[in-house]
Parts: sequence; structure tokens; C-alpha cells
Amino acid sequence: MNETQRYLAVEHFEDFQDGLISRRELFRRLTLILGTSAAAAAFVAACGGAPAGTTATATAPATAAGTTAPTAAPTAAATTAASPAPAVAYATPPPATPTDGITVKADDPRITAGPQTIKAADGADLIGYIARPKAEGKYPAILVMHENRGLLEHIKDVTRRAATAGFAAVAIDVLSREGGADRLSDQGAYNAALGRRAPADMVKDFQSVLDFMKTQPYVNGTKLGATGFCFGGGTVWHLLNGGVAVQAAAPFYGPVPQDPSGIASTKAAVLGVFAETDNNVNAGMARAEEALKKAATTYRFNTYPGTMHGFHNDTGQRYNADQSRKAWVDAIEWFKKYLG
Repeated sequence: MNETQRYLAVEHFEDFQDGLISRRELFRRLTLILGTSAAAAAFVAACGGAPAGTTATATAPATAAGTTAPTAAPTAAATTAASPAPAVAYATPPPATPTDGITVKADDPRITAGPQTIKAADGADLIGYIARPKAEGKYPAILVMHENRGLLEHIKDVTRRAATAGFAAVAIDVLSREGGADRLSDQGAYNAALGRRAPADMVKDFQSVLDFMKTQPYVNGTKLGATGFCFGGGTVWHLLNGGVAVQAAAPFYGPVPQDPSGIASTKAAVLGVFAETDNNVNAGMARAEEALKKAATTYRFNTYPGTMHGFHNDTGQRYNADQSRKAWVDAIEWFKKYLG
């Protein structure tokens, strides 16, 4: 079981614990991800079969909720809750309950948005989506990385939200070579394929996307950032770990690599967005903090109270409307500060 497969397996086990999927569906997905029903059964047994409402600790021991970066780091600031969200145009008020995920329409008059095929270094066609402000100009670019289900409408909407904030935002499906989310519409099948992709290969694709954006007339190629959610938050950490040159990053509750030594060389200003009860992901905070200290770069970890893993996704059942808006505003303000 590789690192990605382990993370995905724990995510599905947590979905089962929280009553989001049945035991039968859990075993179906785990069998696809891990390869055999025996491996699926062994994984569930290793998780201890914890009752609903608790958090699996199959990947690492849990840390106390609310852990933040210590103030001892001279360039770091730590908070246990997001600052109040200002009334800003790009913070589209999220709905009170989960929706179809569309808060900024594709034909919004403020932006230009649509699909974009981008060539990878190996010549493969990457399934992409770009949104940018309609007004002429050169804008900082932000790479938006999807959750473990691919380039869905929700992630396209997130790119459009970033465009309303004054950024050229781009997202790709990391399984473009397999047809992406449109072809692999089954959650288990998509995750099984995802688990077979090496993080280093994904990072190469992200580099290709950023290289493409730097050639666009509407992009300021010296101002690049990255954000992502859940699995996508993890790929932000991998991007930093792999030495991709970005000036700012905001991973949302993403798993930190087991070996984050490459992060010690990053120059990016990093805002870590964490959910209060997300013990599985929060267990990696100390590793990330240690690496960022070695990098001597600016960073801040925000832990949002009363939240669960995935709280920003307004199409999911863990969505928290108030904290989602605060976290998004915090991330955009971070990018505005460090990308201009």
C-alpha cells in the first residue's frame, strides 16, 4: 500500500464511520483501491472498526484538535480560528446547506472561463479549466487542485471564484490520461486509478500547467500560487516538496508527505488550512511545521473551529457555511498579500 492509497483508504473508512457510505460500499471501494478483498478486510481490521463518529488513525496517531504553528518561528503566525470575514466581492456568500456547488456561473460578466487542453511534458493532453478576470491585464496565476473525485463542477466553480478575486485560476484533472472524472465517474474506480499515480508524476503535470500559464498574455509569470482541497491539499504539499517554484500556497486539509524534507527548500509563503476534528490530516502538521521552519519562509496554520475534513465543499455533507467562507477569504487575502 503506497502513501496515496493509504490516505484514500482512510478517507473512505471515515466516510463509513460518519454514516456517509454503507459497509458494503466501503469494502467495494477499498477492494478497488487496495487490489483485493483480503487487503480491504485487513485494512478495516487495522483501523479497529471504530464506532461511528470517531476518527480513524490508520495512517498516523491523532494530534490534539486545534494544534497550530508555534509563535517561536520568527516568520510564522498562528491562530486557532479564522479572522472575521470582511465583506468583499469575491467572498460569494455560501449557501446554508449543501448545493450543486455553483456560486459563480460560467457566464458571470466579471470573468472569462471555460475548458482548456494543456500539454504535459510527455505530450499527453491534460483536461483543464481556466477562469480569469474579463478586464485586460496581467494577473497572478493560481493552480487549483481537486479532491479525490477529479475535475468536477465544484472545482471549476472554485476556479471561477478565484477569478472574481483578480487571479487567473487553472485546474486540471490529474487522471486526464485515463479520461478524467467524466470517464471514471465511479468513486472507487477513480480512487483506484488515483492510487496508482506517483506523486512525482503528478508534480510534473503541475509544473507543465504552470509553465503553460506563464506563457499566457493575461498572466504575470512571476506571481504563481497553488491551492487544493483534501487530496488536492495533499498535492499542494507534494508540489512544494517537489521543488516547484510558487510564491504562495494554501493547502486545505491536505495530507502532508511522510517525507517532507523537500519542503525545507521552498520559498513559498504557506497558509495551512485545517479542520478542527480532522485528526488523520492534522497528524501531519508537525512534519509540515518542522520543514517550513527549516525553509525559513513565512507560514501560518489556521484551524477552523467546529469543522470536519472537507468543510469547504458546499456540495458535501461536512460543509460548514460560516467557516467555509472565512477560510476562503483568508486564503484569498493570503494570495493577495504574497502574489500582489
